[in-house]
Amino acid sequence: MSRVRRGFTLIELLVVITVIMLISSLMMNLPAGNSGGLVGAQRMLGSSIRSLRAMALMNRGTYSNNITYNARYRLLILNDPTDPVNHLHQFVVAVGSVDTFGLSGGTDPTTITNTTDFNYKWYAPNPAMTLPNGVYFIPPTSDTTTTVNMPVDATADAQKGRRSVIGSIADLTSTGSPDNQSSPPKMKFAAVNQPASLRAAPHSTDGKEWYYIELQSTGASNHFGQVILVLASASLRPDGASKAVLDIVSENQFAALALRPNGDVSMTSDADEMNAASLQKK
Repeated sequence: MSRVRRGFTLIELLVVITVIMLISSLMMNLPAGNSGGLVGAQRMLGSSIRSLRAMALMNRGTYSNNITYNARYRLLILNDPTDPVNHLHQFVVAVGSVDTFGLSGGTDPTTITNTTDFNYKWYAPNPAMTLPNGVYFIPPTSDTTTTVNMPVDATADAQKGRRSVIGSIADLTSTGSPDNQSSPPKMKFAAVNQPASLRAAPHSTDGKEWYYIELQSTGASNHFGQVILVLASASLRPDGASKAVLDIVSENQFAALALRPNGDVSMTSDADEMNAASLQKK
């Protein structure tokens, strides 16, 4: 008797690979195609904030010397109209703390609270990420570099609202560039994984401006007032030198995340809940 051995056909292999990719996509909470749109963007930012909170609770610093001084934990969102590919679309986690290896003899590291001091170092634990295609962070109303255009048939509430709110930092001693504690707080930063002072390379040479939210070492929010990150389905286009325009697809294509006082986040995609009071209660 003869035995016939039969291998897999190309079509069968392709079907198996496709199934594996779909399962992997579901496991990662990133639906195939557009990475989940607004829902996917919410999950990405929410997951990053919760990861940042875990770093804070573990007292993670810029160096693995088991002792961290005056650490700060931030989620940054790019604000650079000269980079239309990533403007209001890219985000990254940044961690800062005192570098005890560079201190002169006798200097107490606990006394260094200025985030732009040369002995205070920053780095990005993970590479920068981008929101799903067609989803952008809506800047605060004080932003003068990006014009936000709502659809012509949008309601009055949508026309005057739907903007992010980021309160000033509660305990920041540095008030000038490249780290600003105003509302919304901004900093100059290069998304690199090698710790460096904000006043030294690469941050001083390659750094771009980012909006940010910050958590305390206890994992709690470190902001005065509310923090609400608003997202929308939109298209972005340059508008002259160092400016951009965001054209919103629909008044119903919004989503938001609110940073709770304890550092956790709440989310909504309901247009009727797109206000501070509703978000903070969830």
